[in-house]
Amino acid sequence: MKQIFFSIKGLCIFLAVPFFLGALLFPASVKADQTIVIVIDPGHGGKNLGAQYEGYTEKDMTMITAKAMKEELEKYEGVAVYLTHEEDADMSIKDRALFAKNRDADFLFCLHYNMSEYHTLFGSEVWVPAQGEYYAKGYSFAQIQMKEFSDIGLNSRGIKTRLNDRDENYYGILRYCTQENVPSVLIEHCHLDHDKDKPFYQQGEEQLKEFGRMDAAAVAKYFGLKSSVLNVDYSDFPVPETKVPASIVRPDKTEPELCRIEVSDIDQETGQVTVRMEAWDGDSYILYYNYSLDGGNTFTLPEPWPRPDGWNKSAREHTFAITVPFDQPVTLVAGASNGYDVWAQSGPVSIDPVPDPERLREEERIKQEKALREAQKQYQEITYEDTAGQEEAGNISMVLAVLIGIIVLCMLFVSFFMARAISSLLKGNKKR
Repeated sequence: MKQIFFSIKGLCIFLAVPFFLGALLFPASVKADQTIVIVIDPGHGGKNLGAQYEGYTEKDMTMITAKAMKEELEKYEGVAVYLTHEEDADMSIKDRALFAKNRDADFLFCLHYNMSEYHTLFGSEVWVPAQGEYYAKGYSFAQIQMKEFSDIGLNSRGIKTRLNDRDENYYGILRYCTQENVPSVLIEHCHLDHDKDKPFYQQGEEQLKEFGRMDAAAVAKYFGLKSSVLNVDYSDFPVPETKVPASIVRPDKTEPELCRIEVSDIDQETGQVTVRMEAWDGDSYILYYNYSLDGGNTFTLPEPWPRPDGWNKSAREHTFAITVPFDQPVTLVAGASNGYDVWAQSGPVSIDPVPDPERLREEERIKQEKALREAQKQYQEITYEDTAGQEEAGNISMVLAVLIGIIVLCMLFVSFFMARAISSLLKGNKKR
């Protein structure tokens, strides 16, 4: 019996060894048969309010979005979902990461809403860890998330890394999760302080919940989940592959390689100038553009650069129209930024003053009125001279008439006396 027992024991050990080695060498295959554990971290809480703008507070918004995301994910099979905190609590970043580690989380998703220092930036972005497999997993998920954002019209600010001065992940949640071997990303849904993003969150609480449902769909696609409740199956969803980097993935701090402009047309009536601009960045893509009319001293607010072939592929060139002030020389300069908000400037293009058409029309009107007054003046002078000549001729005619009259009277008078004289002579001759 003892020999049989040791034989069975040896067989069990013999069978257990390869199983144990397989578990060590292929942990993913064991994990794949288990429930997917998702941890959602609503950014901020308690006294840590986060961004505040026009009556909106980030900590309240992230909680609404996180709860909606959890509720939606729980409709899928084979998934367990946790919130780092469900109450309005100021939980430390390290405790949030430990919360995910203690639940053996497959992924932590940290939810935020954004603001910029000068209220000039807009759009959504995803921050990922900068190291190894954590970068690869984060970037693969973030590509799905960015597609969701771009599909509803949000401008993509990209998938990015950020480091502190110790070459660690700048954002604490990514840094601590990486230390605890938990894949993680930080999702910035949109900017609270820019008019281009306000339509995506200012129409009621339902919009914030919709963000949560959108985040849940991205997670379900990444993990290949299915739901009979939602009647969706993402088992065969093509998750983008990201190569594990050999070293730290650093942010792109170099400006775009190309930024050039030329003026193709000037409308003299409206002052509208058509500008053709070329911009390119080999390390990421072109995110925004702007322009200056005073040689680069002041610039317009950033505008989105076109990306017709996807959120991460910018066009090589863009044609846009600007309006220049009339009667002023303009020195046009344009700027283009990459995904990390690093700007490049074009060379200056001088535009000669465009005459103000209203001013030209007013000057022409005044000129015509002046010419008309001159013509009227000349006409009046000519008319006066003609009248004076006619009066003088009339006076001469009157004098001549009077003289002729006097002459005729004199002739009649002389004739009368001559006739009398002749008659007297004739009578005297008869007497003789």
